Amino acid sequence: RRFPVEMVNPSVLNKRKNDLDDLSDTDSINEKEMNKIVNDVEKEDAKKNPDSRWAKMKASVREWGETSSCHGIPHMAAASSLFATVVWSIILALCAIGFIYLFSDTLRQYLKFDKIVKLNLGLESTNFPSVTFCNINPYKLSKIKDVPELEALLEVYKNSGDG
Repeated sequence: RRFPVEMVNPSVLNKRKNDLDDLSDTDSINEKEMNKIVNDVEKEDAKKNPDSRWAKMKASVREWGETSSCHGIPHMAAASSLFATVVWSIILALCAIGFIYLFSDTLRQYLKFDKIVKLNLGLESTNFPSVTFCNINPYKLSKIKDVPELEALLEVYKNSGDG
C-alpha cells in the first residue's frame, strides 16, 4: 500500500522525521522511506488490532454469510446493527423450525403406508329440470328426414317404446 504523506499518522511521521534531515511537511519522500513509514504505521495498527484466531474466524464466517444462497443468512451477515442481526436470526430460526416440523410430519404420514379402505359414494337424487336445452346434438332432425333409411330408423326407435 502507498500512502501520501498527509494520510500517515502524525505521531509515527514525527518519529521518522528525526531520521530524515531534509524532510518537511509538504515535501515528498522517496519510496524506501515511505515503505518504512508505512511499515511503522501497519505495526502500530497491528498492536492496536491484533489478528487473533477469533477475528479471522469471525471474518471468514461473515464472508461465508454474505455469499450464502440461503435467503436469511446474507441479511444477517450484512446487518449494520445487533438488533437487525437478532431479528434476522429469529426469523431464520422460526422458518427452519416450521420447515422441520412440516417435513417430519409429512415424512411420518408417508412412512405409515396407510391404505384407503373406506369409499364414501354419495348418490343423492336430484330434481330433473322441467326444461332442458342441448345445443351439442350434431344431427339436425330436418336433415335426418331427408334420408329415407334414417327416417325408417327413427320410426323404429319411436315404436320400440323407449322413444
